[in-house]
Amino acid sequence: MLNDVKLARVGPNRHDSRITVKVLKIWDTIHVDTGEGLSFLFLDDEGTKMHALVERKDQHRRFRRLLHEEEWKTISGFQVRTFTPWIRLTKQRKEIFLTSETQVDDADAFDGFIPLDLIPFGDVMRFGVHAGTVYLRDFIGQILFSHELGVIKDRSLPRNRLNLYEKYTSKIDFVMRDNVGNRLNVRVKGQLADKFKLFWLCYANCGTNIVLLTDWRVVGNDGGINVESSPGISTFDFHPTGHLEVEHFENTLEAEVDDSDDD
Repeated sequence: MLNDVKLARVGPNRHDSRITVKVLKIWDTIHVDTGEGLSFLFLDDEGTKMHALVERKDQHRRFRRLLHEEEWKTISGFQVRTFTPWIRLTKQRKEIFLTSETQVDDADAFDGFIPLDLIPFGDVMRFGVHAGTVYLRDFIGQILFSHELGVIKDRSLPRNRLNLYEKYTSKIDFVMRDNVGNRLNVRVKGQLADKFKLFWLCYANCGTNIVLLTDWRVVGNDGGINVESSPGISTFDFHPTGHLEVEHFENTLEAEVDDSDDD
């Protein structure tokens, strides 16, 4: 008999678990040692996120057919493994592995409130990368200015030991501020940088320049880049709607602007 559990309570010793999750992201991976892989980012109605993987290439097509972004699914017959890397995708130190034994069914969409995983700008500025920020987080802010599209060396791109050529990728750096004046230097890389450039050309200065960053990584607090996109996972949304946290940010930002106008 299957037991319905939340993501925070799945474990390697529970083989009768069934989860109900929203598929947030799907992306391809490639590793020098293990080859091509397929990854998912799951979210449950408590706001817990967890990384899920398909290791066997002969199962990739099956799970591409069964799982699609923004859909809710019930999933059973999966494996759970714990791991200890300091830098990881989610707060949970567990990963789900989807196998030939995994069953996937449609589920009703959850329409209640699921909080964003926000981290205060001040915490990033004071502490940078530490035990609380080594996994992907969300950010709401106002873009003050953006630099032009450029190219940088990217050591995170996969390469074999015999390939000595430098790897380059697109990048755009921009500055975000919160409601109390804290600023973060943010870098978007790769294909997402090209997309960001198009959106910036269309939406810059058309309103308040408020943006929501979901699943971005804190990388430092030394005056350089503070926050950076993660390939295939990070997203951005200009003038976002449908989030209570964004509404609060907009209201407090407008109040701050009104107060400054009175001075």
